[in-house]
Amino acid sequence: MRAPARTRQRRPAARPAPHEVVFVGVLVVISAIAWLAVHHLATPDMRAGILTGGARPGHAGDGMPGMRMDHSMSAGLFLGTWFVMMAAMMLPAATPVIVRIDRLLRRRGRARTTAYLLAAGYLVVWAAAGVAAYGLFTVFQSTVAAGDSPAAVRAGAVVLVFAGAYQLTPLKRACLRQCRSPLAVVVRHGERITASPSGALLVGVHHGAFCLGCCWALMAVLLAAGMMSLVWMGIIAAVVLVEKVWRYGELVSRPLGAAMIGLGLVLVAAPGLAPALT
Repeated sequence: MRAPARTRQRRPAARPAPHEVVFVGVLVVISAIAWLAVHHLATPDMRAGILTGGARPGHAGDGMPGMRMDHSMSAGLFLGTWFVMMAAMMLPAATPVIVRIDRLLRRRGRARTTAYLLAAGYLVVWAAAGVAAYGLFTVFQSTVAAGDSPAAVRAGAVVLVFAGAYQLTPLKRACLRQCRSPLAVVVRHGERITASPSGALLVGVHHGAFCLGCCWALMAVLLAAGMMSLVWMGIIAAVVLVEKVWRYGELVSRPLGAAMIGLGLVLVAAPGLAPALT
């Protein structure tokens, strides 16, 4: 007779340290405040985008919405708004990874401020990305200023097609794998993180750079769809969260990219359908 199979004993799940609970609570509060700030600061013009048919220079006609994009947004206002948006959208996706890094380093005697420094470095990258985002935003503004709404929608559709194509690239997959792997961060940068506060901050910047490589195309779509539209912010933030946190998140990128390409091609051919996305 066969000996009874040994039952595998599961290790009890590690209980979160008190400072982890505080850290998660702080980021949740910051993210919630950022979402509320976006809700109160966003004007109808700022919720519109060239992709959604909201780019209309002064009147409502031919079935297109009568909203206008804000042509007077200064660089300072844009960058401040962008930072608030990134805090609202990206911190929820980054928090689980940072907490896991913190747990892996718990036995190395790192300071309890490490998680905060990693998060700060992460946000520094997205704040810096606002400069490029503002450049893209000004391009969209000039497109709207031309006064041709179907052409503006088609320009947004082209952004959607290129963003969808990027979802299918090896670079996207490589960046996403780095974003999803706390162990890779610890193996490569564990000593640097524990060596000094500046080291932890720089590693946060390094991790944020991979996140930027993973998500920049989705942010371009957000700018085209409506920079401060809570609906589109929520959709993009949900996609980022699923890709980074869900067990099968890597499998989402390809079908999502194909769907984006398909929708973009439809809008290129029929820009009048854009109001359905508003």
